[in-house]
Amino acid sequence: MSAVTIGMLVSPMAMAAPVDYPAAMALTIERWTTSQKPSGLFAYGFDFLEDTESEKDTISAMQLVRQALAGAVLADYQLLTGDPRAREPVRKLLAALRIHSLPIGKSELQTFIELGRVLSLPVGRYKLRASLERFGLLYEKQGAGLVLSPNSDYAQAHIGATALALITELWYSKATGDSSFADSRRAWLEALIDLRIPGVGFRQLPTSIDHAPYYDGETWLALAEYHRAFPQDSRAASALADADADLLASYGGEFQLDFFHWGTMAASARYRDTRDPRFLRFVIAQMSAVLQRKAMATNDNTCSLAEGVADGLAALVASGAGSSDLANRARAWIAREMDKAEKLQIKTGQRGLLFVNARLISPRMSEFAGNFLEGTNLPKTQVDLGAHCVSAMIKVRRNALLP
Repeated sequence: MSAVTIGMLVSPMAMAAPVDYPAAMALTIERWTTSQKPSGLFAYGFDFLEDTESEKDTISAMQLVRQALAGAVLADYQLLTGDPRAREPVRKLLAALRIHSLPIGKSELQTFIELGRVLSLPVGRYKLRASLERFGLLYEKQGAGLVLSPNSDYAQAHIGATALALITELWYSKATGDSSFADSRRAWLEALIDLRIPGVGFRQLPTSIDHAPYYDGETWLALAEYHRAFPQDSRAASALADADADLLASYGGEFQLDFFHWGTMAASARYRDTRDPRFLRFVIAQMSAVLQRKAMATNDNTCSLAEGVADGLAALVASGAGSSDLANRARAWIAREMDKAEKLQIKTGQRGLLFVNARLISPRMSEFAGNFLEGTNLPKTQVDLGAHCVSAMIKVRRNALLP
């Protein structure tokens, strides 16, 4: 069992040391590849204060999103390093994600209604959704698309999971040359296109007509990555162009933190692929806003934000603005947050945590070496925390963003 002992101790965050990015990433990859479950999913999380594993024998809709994220990062790690250990775990995860996929499609009448931008009407939305559901015009349980759900319930099929499954397959196939999941890739793409809300973003669920900033950003990035891999696919290119215009307009005004890191990653990818100044202006505005809001150091794990800042910085470098004030502030911010992230990573043989006035003893902590904690004072770990941190480190290394 875990135990908390009170005393006058020094916080582990007090002393700084250079971040060894390859070693930190490799430790997480070792944890993931050795703790993968027979289902193909990774161990989800652990609360060291409660001495309890999160969702040990169950899987929630949000866990499925985060599992897909871990797969994408593991595939990206193989792309960066060529480490062959990543191949089989990602293949097993993709097989699990395929098992958790439900067929989806829509009728010609539904397509016609959506093209009239009925789904983006600002009033009467509850009645509109109820009417569409009553007449079977929200979705069909058959078709060329696939959406991820932890069970057979379409109300649990969050579009973010499908978007991240698509990214996982794209990076896996690029890293390995294995096209075994090409059919799943196409079906996941079809679902993303089918769940578009013309003029706005993407439906967060097949059973909903609403969109959400987080999922809009994830799906935009998935379409951008698909187009990068298959630029000859004219239907996907058209869907991406429409999404570009809608999302730049929707999120180009008031800053939304929930959209920032995925949206900035997507806009940065689009800028590097097209050199269209619209995307660079968007990236600059987003980065300026987040660096202003997050200028003060915190105890929280901020690796997800660091992903967006890192890709934004890469776009600035590509534009020739790598020596600008914004770029230099981004470098300093990333260095600070990555230093903190390295200290939030559980080390080999670690059996507890030291705080300013307390000590947490957890004999099981050594089992989770490589995982990242939720914060300096939050002794919990979850697979997506590690995924965001490793992803940020990958971006730093790939684009040589820091000295």
